[in-house]
Amino acid sequence: MDVSASRTTADESEAQRLQQLLAEQGMAVSSPSPGVKLGGYVDSAFEMNFVNAPSFNRVPRFAAPTAAGGTRFARAFPLLPMRLADDGIPGGGFNLNQLKLWAERGLTAENRWDAGFRMDLMLGQDAALGVPNFLVGSGSSTSTGTGLNTSEVFLEQAYVQFQIPVGDRKLEVHVGKFAAPIGLEVLERPANFNMTYGLFFNNVEPFVLVGTQFLFRVDDSWTVRGGVTDGGFNTSRGGYPFFGIVDNSINGLSNFLLTFNVDYTSADKSFLSTYGMLYGPHGTNPPGFGTSPGIVNGVYYPGAYANGDIVPGPYNSPGTYMEFNDYGIWTPPFVYRRRLQLAYELIGGFYNNAVAPAGITGLSPATQTALGIFPLFPYAAGYGGPTNWLGAALYQVYRFNPLVSLALREQWLQASWNSYLQGMIAPTNIYSATVTLRFDLAENFMVRLEYRMDWGNNIEDYYAPANGIPPAEVGLAGNGLVGSSSGPVFFAGLEAVFTF
Repeated sequence: MDVSASRTTADESEAQRLQQLLAEQGMAVSSPSPGVKLGGYVDSAFEMNFVNAPSFNRVPRFAAPTAAGGTRFARAFPLLPMRLADDGIPGGGFNLNQLKLWAERGLTAENRWDAGFRMDLMLGQDAALGVPNFLVGSGSSTSTGTGLNTSEVFLEQAYVQFQIPVGDRKLEVHVGKFAAPIGLEVLERPANFNMTYGLFFNNVEPFVLVGTQFLFRVDDSWTVRGGVTDGGFNTSRGGYPFFGIVDNSINGLSNFLLTFNVDYTSADKSFLSTYGMLYGPHGTNPPGFGTSPGIVNGVYYPGAYANGDIVPGPYNSPGTYMEFNDYGIWTPPFVYRRRLQLAYELIGGFYNNAVAPAGITGLSPATQTALGIFPLFPYAAGYGGPTNWLGAALYQVYRFNPLVSLALREQWLQASWNSYLQGMIAPTNIYSATVTLRFDLAENFMVRLEYRMDWGNNIEDYYAPANGIPPAEVGLAGNGLVGSSSGPVFFAGLEAVFTF
């Protein structure tokens, strides 16, 4: 007989009996405060992009211009700017997507003052998506944000949370770094319907913000959220790159974002929806944005000089930034055992003064030539102008049984001239269709098979390295866009997730 286990059970029973006696006598009984909870998961995958990849020795050749104004027949390397970097690696291979560790001291369910915290640490290749918080090149004026490897570290969330009694309701406050309150998909891959990230999460939505967020539950169905954050996306503060060039302002104007959300849950819990909005009166800083393509010798060359949502840049201009998002998830109660889920997402936004391309605009033609940059960028003063974007998505999930389920995703994303989408030739329309087969082999072990197709205006870009520039640096300064493809581009993947 386990004496210690028996004694523990007896102690718990005695404590419960005493609490019941106190309650019956009208004496206040305080519920035990929640303790610190720990958890996480490991997410690994094999991924394959069916594009011309250097590893296959099938790199196409294009007529590439030289700094001297001539041409050369150069090998060009493909990039898929509409996908997150590690979902768009040409060819295939094994990948450690994420090792996620989290700790939380939650808030009490009682209507009283209380405080806690939340911390999420992510390691692995997806951790590099927290640019510019990753370790490679941190604090360097030449940091490019492309140091993807399985040693990356990303502090995704770290905030203090506390609640304040407001009548018979509670006001919840978060202060620190937290997941951006916009969009259906999240950075945690296992929590999404599909294995890969969709077009919206990649191109037009921030991952994390830093500031303060308020949450007030009006009743069992309605919740209102709002907040004030730094204007920087995916950073630990608004200013980047941290070496004295940029502070938390744009041209001397304070740079911050206002967030607002309305959440609704039906009485039978079969339908939930969230409306979200981001508003930056003076823009955002970062990200940078793409630019209208310049014409050099009759050829368009935007890609090598564009900055986008993922790639930060300090050359923003002041102007109103606003983004809207609405999504809903419905589980039809009349479907047998509620095995069907349907979801939608709508997104749109605008920026009244998008930015010049980062870096290149400050260089004279002579300097560009000396650095091997081609073609010479024609706008020495850069380019500014309005931009807007719009998108729609549908999701269908059917659970055949507790073991097997199928998820479908269809998305469309459009951007105007002076594109918001990094590395794209604007105006751009992108389409994506994804099918994911999921197997829940154990309570804490999941396997997913996925096949995806993307197509649209110039979704795949080919860059030819300038003379003396290593192929590993394709797409950075010193390389030129020499070709593009509208697809379709295909992806296949196998994912395994263990939760603890």
